[in-house]
Amino acid sequence: MEPAGLACVKLLLIFAVIVLLMRRGAQLRIALLAASLCTALVSGIGPGQWPGVILATAADTDFLLLCFMIWMMITLSGVQAAGGQNTRLVDGLENHLHNPRIRLFIFPALVGLLPMPGGALFSCPMIKAVAGHMPVGESRQALINYWFRHIWETAWPLYPGYILASSLLGLSLGVICRYTFPLIFLAVGVGWFFFLRDIPSEGFCSERVSAPAHGAAPAQEKPLVSLLCNFLPIFVVLVGAALFTPLLDVLFPEAPKQTPFGLALCAAVGTAVVQNRGELRGRAAQLVFSADAGRIIILLFAVFLFKDLIAASGIVRDLSGHASGLPAVAAACLILPFVAGVLTGVMVGFVGLSFPVLLDLIRHAGLQEYTLPLVVLSLAAGNCGQMISPLHVCLVVTCEFFNTKLPRIWRSLVRPTAALFTGGALLAAVTAAAGARF
Repeated sequence: MEPAGLACVKLLLIFAVIVLLMRRGAQLRIALLAASLCTALVSGIGPGQWPGVILATAADTDFLLLCFMIWMMITLSGVQAAGGQNTRLVDGLENHLHNPRIRLFIFPALVGLLPMPGGALFSCPMIKAVAGHMPVGESRQALINYWFRHIWETAWPLYPGYILASSLLGLSLGVICRYTFPLIFLAVGVGWFFFLRDIPSEGFCSERVSAPAHGAAPAQEKPLVSLLCNFLPIFVVLVGAALFTPLLDVLFPEAPKQTPFGLALCAAVGTAVVQNRGELRGRAAQLVFSADAGRIIILLFAVFLFKDLIAASGIVRDLSGHASGLPAVAAACLILPFVAGVLTGVMVGFVGLSFPVLLDLIRHAGLQEYTLPLVVLSLAAGNCGQMISPLHVCLVVTCEFFNTKLPRIWRSLVRPTAALFTGGALLAAVTAAAGARF
């Protein structure tokens, strides 16, 4: 076993490579591949061993299933966007919601159910229209849009970062959601307290999100049930995963943990295709072979390769052999995801950078019984880091749309983000005190 100081220097060098490359504008997948190379070099893993490691990573069942799920999720998002399902849902619901506060947060929250890069821009016009005759300035509109667009990050199974965390843990999404879903209600409560509670709940009418053209008759209001049909693919994902899980546990108990969710995603894509078949003619190849899917799959490979090399290097094992126990590991679970979140501005980034190191650290420190609270702490810390990151695409495009300076929005995010982290840390402490286990 190497001295702790040397192991720490190696780990810091690896992360320094990531920080340096990202500060110079390198994409996350390039930074991770470079960090993987650095890990191999400082750990004595010779070039002759690299092809074997790369092939083992590429053939990993969890990696391949995860790639398929991400591909299905991006396809689902593209089909729904091409068919205008999201637009029809939010436009129609605006006619059925009369409380201004609820109308302000429901649209970014609904858009957030289907993650997409820069997706907050999609709900910006809706917020602006709803706030038309309300005493809500553009800075507040930007904050409401940005915050409620991301309330699902730490507990919604369609987010690639959440799927990646589940895969790295080797657990089903349902198991993790069981313990992290309180973070959704916490995020809603914090956002309501800081951004919505002082807005009058009545006495203001808003413009329609989709106002009719001048001289045209107003659009007929559709029944709520008809509007909710646009939510059917997401409903199929959730119900399908719940149904497939016990079925596969009986028929195929050795199947990977993510298989039920993958099957549910296939069913959801089929549902969306049937619902939007008229609008998809001539666009099937574009939606199925998306450039976004290709980029994310390369990123996932870089994450898994980094994870495998970190485990093979023994750096974390050497470091954990000299660790002072739970306080030191808990500090690492707080600091590493937070810093990675700030550096990347995206959940899949902080999970991919920090979780391979943290999970190896927990294992070699013999703290597996605390995996659940430490994962909750890591997700809370990483989420707070990405929420205040100047690299977060949603934050940048929201500020641009509302013509608001980023520093002003950032200052207004500090207190709610701190409250969100405090709540997440308390949830981690409660799960630890209750002896909860994955």
